[in-house]
Amino acid sequence: MRKADVVLARLAGAFLSTATVFAGTGAALAEETLLLTPFGYLDTSGEPRDQSADHARRLASMEADLKNILESKGVFHVVTAPQDAPPCPAGETDCILKQARAAGAQLVLAGAVQKASTMESNVWMGVFEASDGKRVFFRQATFRGDTDDAWRHAAAFLSREIVENPPAGQ
Repeated sequence: MRKADVVLARLAGAFLSTATVFAGTGAALAEETLLLTPFGYLDTSGEPRDQSADHARRLASMEADLKNILESKGVFHVVTAPQDAPPCPAGETDCILKQARAAGAQLVLAGAVQKASTMESNVWMGVFEASDGKRVFFRQATFRGDTDDAWRHAAAFLSREIVENPPAGQ
């Protein structure tokens, strides 16, 4: 298997273990409860210095920024999985949807970040209906830099995309 294929397979696994594969389109977003799942992360930059603690902190900050921005705009009430819920195994769509419904959420927000190089990271984010897993929103973006500020800008951009570009109804 080529190195590029291995990288793509690992990245897909990081995203799919959080978001899983949902398909379809759905109804427009409107002041609903949204379950924010932990984002996946994959560093394929090949940098020699271990930055895993910085990346874990930035990923947690990105998730908190998304939550705070989406709630402050009045679009969503953002919740997390119930405290007593065990983590969902990779690829277990039904588990994630069940946790969302148990938390009273109509929607699930999932995503992943890949650090591709010293100067570039990719982020994928999707919103899915908790009732059936249909995708109602998706964005893929690239952001430059591996700093707290760059990650904050990425979270602000993604939040703005959800608020300003809600999916069309069925």
